[in-house]
Amino acid sequence: MPFRLPKKCREFFKEITDTNKNDGTKLNMLFDGYYLCLLVGLAQAKRSENAELEATELVDSFPGDYHDSRDYIAGLLIATEAKCLGVATDDADALERLMTTLVDSQSKTRLTTLGENRLNQYAARGTEIMIDKMLGQHSCLEDFFQDYFTCFENGTFFE
Repeated sequence: MPFRLPKKCREFFKEITDTNKNDGTKLNMLFDGYYLCLLVGLAQAKRSENAELEATELVDSFPGDYHDSRDYIAGLLIATEAKCLGVATDDADALERLMTTLVDSQSKTRLTTLGENRLNQYAARGTEIMIDKMLGQHSCLEDFFQDYFTCFENGTFFE
């Protein structure tokens, strides 16, 4: 189950995503929206256990520029899971055990099926948080980013 878009994500980003436009006025791909939701879920360290995801894969590996960042994304996942599970950062054995459940260096995503599923769960929770806390669905990418970063800066995403 590589990356599956949370059901509400496509609609939420509909007005600010255009795969044919590459002038900076729209997100270039739906994975951009997925990633923005993922960051909120990871930052809040909350995932949706029963995530409602689209039936088909969004992509089966990290697309475009995200490919070069896949190890960082895996690192964010490991750090978040360690925090959620109460794994001490100085417990090398426990961290290694956690890493082996989430990371697979041979897969296209560098994640295990569990790791991919966890990212989808964090993205789903991030979508829920954004829909609940932001000023609504945006039609202008600049307005979206102002709202998004304001919610991070003032702690709205963490209430």
